[in-house]
Amino acid sequence: MTGPEVDLPEGSEDALRGSTARVVERLGCQIVAGGKPRDHHLTVDAVTHEFEVTRPMAREALQTLHQKGLVNLQPRIGATVQALERWDLLDPDVIAWRLEVAPDSQMRSLTELREVIEPRAARLAALSRSAEICHDLTSHARTLLALSEDPDFAQPRKGAAIRQRFRDVDAAFHRTLLAGSRNELFVRLSYPVVMALNHRIDRDWAGAHQEAVITPTRAVVGADTVQSYPTRPEPIAMWLHMGLAYAIDQGLATAAEAFAEALLAEIRSGRLHDPGVRDRLRAGLDLFNTNGLPPAHRAGFEEAMAGLFHARRAPVVVMGVSGCGKSTVGRYLAESLRVPFEEGDSFHPRRNVQSMENRTPLDDRSRSPWLAAIAGRMRAAGAEEGLVITCSALRRIYRELLRVARPDAVFVHLTIDRDTATSRVQGRKSHFMPASLVSSQFEDLEPLEDDEAGMTVDATQPVERIVAEVQTELVRRTRGH
Repeated sequence: MTGPEVDLPEGSEDALRGSTARVVERLGCQIVAGGKPRDHHLTVDAVTHEFEVTRPMAREALQTLHQKGLVNLQPRIGATVQALERWDLLDPDVIAWRLEVAPDSQMRSLTELREVIEPRAARLAALSRSAEICHDLTSHARTLLALSEDPDFAQPRKGAAIRQRFRDVDAAFHRTLLAGSRNELFVRLSYPVVMALNHRIDRDWAGAHQEAVITPTRAVVGADTVQSYPTRPEPIAMWLHMGLAYAIDQGLATAAEAFAEALLAEIRSGRLHDPGVRDRLRAGLDLFNTNGLPPAHRAGFEEAMAGLFHARRAPVVVMGVSGCGKSTVGRYLAESLRVPFEEGDSFHPRRNVQSMENRTPLDDRSRSPWLAAIAGRMRAAGAEEGLVITCSALRRIYRELLRVARPDAVFVHLTIDRDTATSRVQGRKSHFMPASLVSSQFEDLEPLEDDEAGMTVDATQPVERIVAEVQTELVRRTRGH
């Protein structure tokens, strides 16, 4: 359009609605973001001029926002932007705009809503025990587990259809759960619940990115943080879905409520280890009949529940020369494993940093206090807490010092050639390690030997692929023990 007075051709009602919808979205986002603050006055003429639309479009847009509570529209006065408490906070558009503008706070609110209604819905669903609901929930739970275990799940392109199917089935599972409560208000809340599920997945799945463009997720920032979605769904989450579905199928209200609570606790940093959550889940498991599960899933379920209550999480040391991507992979891996992350370089004493800034390679003596500090952090990590920490760990003797602190430590060696490492370090900003010292690291490097607990991974792969390989290996080691 070229100006506010341009009229749409006759018969263009679809175009009119489309243009109006765009104005509603843009104006709604401005209000949610604070660009149009509380008590800001909006007139039809102002909207017409700002968005270059016709007066009927501007008027319809303001009427739509009035219905959503974002503005108060009065004859001869115009529209006045309303305070947040006047907004229709369960309106799908308002939720979407808030997720766009302030995703963390909106996700926190939506998760808190889920924590209130889903355990209660699970209890009610178990009490009513509808045959149709039980059939659908158990079917969805089995499908989620199968999809999550598909070998191609984490592949950026090859697994796209699998991830999309997983997303759809997960949404259907939670809609069915709320429908099973037979509470019409819970059913009405299905949409914000599904929006919370989908936003977390769509925002965080590494597989949603192009293969050559990887955006690492942020590291764990504290207890009760709503965690980013891992590269591959956590097995314990899939088994909690299974337990929830079959507890409802068995008519076990207390167990169903406990499984639903634990399932929501799993997405919060540290909350699944909360004593109250664990006690309620343990009590629910005492009531649960494992023989009610399909035979093919009984052993896996029992193993997962046993692992939840008796798990020891070995610290993971991401090692390798400078430029191999230790920090990027370490942060991503910690987020996927739901464990704390520590940057090994932060443990260097100031004199070490100064030496490297002056292009002086570190020797065994200068590395000693640094390795001792890292060992201390590894020793402090609780058996259930877990830890991912970066450390070049170039020589076997350095790794032995760390193993003294935690004999169960697993080392992930990110391998890379000298030229690529040098190029990467040259491209880094605000880091004390100069590219001139990369060669000295290759000279010191002693790769992992066969008798060392660890694995070697090609550091030139996409980050999510590296993390998927490491997760698979950690699961194999856990089952092996």
